[in-house]
Amino acid sequence: MLLNTQSGDADFKYMIDDLTVLYFGAKYSYGELLEQENCSVQFKRVIRNYFLKSVPKETTIESHLYYLAEGTEDFDAFRHLKAKVRVTVPVAKRGIGGKESIAWKEQVMKVSELAAISPEEKERRGFLIRELQVSKLGLMALS
Repeated sequence: MLLNTQSGDADFKYMIDDLTVLYFGAKYSYGELLEQENCSVQFKRVIRNYFLKSVPKETTIESHLYYLAEGTEDFDAFRHLKAKVRVTVPVAKRGIGGKESIAWKEQVMKVSELAAISPEEKERRGFLIRELQVSKLGLMALS
């Protein structure tokens, strides 16, 4: 199932329901996800019971993950969900004649790996958080 919105951030506001994983575009706020009828009921329960205790519902997934710290209840919930995050990082690339340019490298990280990096380091390295991936098995276990 694919759901896309009509706003300016539409490219990063989507939900994909795979066989074993739920994918959420990082520009979605938790309030928007709670309003979506196609969003998983179990994930909505996790949002209400865990995430909204520490962040307002206007918080985007991107912002929440960017400032996520180890040892918090939110971090534990993401870890139990076996969550992964798709990030894009700029890397220097040498072209013909030694000319440097910027290329973007995508990688998928565990939430624990992302949370181990400070927000300042993420800023310095130019991290862009694109997507949250949640294991359906982890979601069922946490719910």
